[in-house]
Amino acid sequence: MQFKPTLQTVAALVLLLPTSIAAPAPNAADMATPASADIEARGECTLGVICGEVRNDRNSNSILKVTNDWGKRNSGAFKWISPGYTSATAMKDADGFFVESWCKATSGSRTWASGQWHKINDLQTVTVKIIC
Repeated sequence: MQFKPTLQTVAALVLLLPTSIAAPAPNAADMATPASADIEARGECTLGVICGEVRNDRNSNSILKVTNDWGKRNSGAFKWISPGYTSATAMKDADGFFVESWCKATSGSRTWASGQWHKINDLQTVTVKIIC
């Protein structure tokens, strides 16, 4: 069973976002809370239920940019995920994440290049630690 956040749940999580972070402040429109029907319609999960997920490690010191539309990742199809939170709170299916050029992204022994988008597939749940 997949977690399906309500508008109230998403709004409560947005209120928990840190006010002091190393990355530049995101545009307020990017952090808008979508209607729950909007969340349901997003993404293209395999068989409708197997979805990609990106988690921002609780020990990260920055927010993480995550896209739910790989083809539109550079034109606003992304949300900011705070440390300790998951893309599932903002979108049904995550397709990738962006590492800012001044940050380092790791997961265990793996390191992702800075200043680039990194694609994930529907079978992946990736926990990323961001250090800026």
